[in-house]
Amino acid sequence: MVDHRELFEGVTMVLARAGFDTAPGPSRLRIGHRPEGVVVDWSPDGLPPEGVRAAVLGAVAAVLRESGHRVAEADGGGLLVTVAEVVTVPAEPPTEAEAAPEHWWG
Repeated sequence: MVDHRELFEGVTMVLARAGFDTAPGPSRLRIGHRPEGVVVDWSPDGLPPEGVRAAVLGAVAAVLRESGHRVAEADGGGLLVTVAEVVTVPAEPPTEAEAAPEHWWG
């Protein structure tokens, strides 16, 4: 099995900073390893109602994407997180014309 230790630690850190309970124990949010990357899902013990599960996983996906990770639906449910995308930041801020493109309203 491929070891995604750095990715696992990065995902755990990002979610903990966002306020998710990532500590082992009573938390029902589970972060685990897969050959393709890291999976985030619920513990099989006591699954919440589908609406709650969808809302929490949606928030997890948003937080991870904002931090540059690639997130997709995992086989069997949950989220599959793969390597972080490289985010390039321009050396200089855009000019006013580049920052606000012209819009045509019809």
